[in-house]
Amino acid sequence: MTELRTTRLLLRPARPDDAPCFALGVSDFAVARWLTPLPFPFTLAMASDWLRLAPRNGPERSLFIIDLPGRGLIGCVALTNELGFWIARPHWGRGYASEAARAVVDWHFANSDADHISASAHHNNRASLRVKTKLGFEPIGHDMRFSHALQHNVQHVLTRLTRERWNILETKACA
Repeated sequence: MTELRTTRLLLRPARPDDAPCFALGVSDFAVARWLTPLPFPFTLAMASDWLRLAPRNGPERSLFIIDLPGRGLIGCVALTNELGFWIARPHWGRGYASEAARAVVDWHFANSDADHISASAHHNNRASLRVKTKLGFEPIGHDMRFSHALQHNVQHVLTRLTRERWNILETKACA
């Protein structure tokens, strides 16, 4: 059971009792509009199934609940084909997404042989694109993806973070 700790957060495997808070967080349209692959509305039953089927946390595939000690579940960060994350609206603007995603990226590169991580975001999701830029992701193209919440195709910015770039950025951060 892999858990990651940051200065403020606990990143832990999903549990069945996370389903109500998970469903509540991603059912908020302000959050859901940016979560292209998730159905909308997202019900408690969907959350239960989603969490039950979550990958066991390993460096190649993971889903971590972002737990703010004393508050509980405030979001999620996953690394499957792409790095993705969400934070419940009451916790926006506090750097939690950057902190959680950085921990998962660090862990991934320290424990795998992968040469890169892919990620994407709606072209106008400035907050998500800013997090990715902070982490060192670079744009590599665009594509169209169907958004269930918006009910139409949305242009996505495709990004990539290479192991080499991550190592350079981490070396500079430690200097």
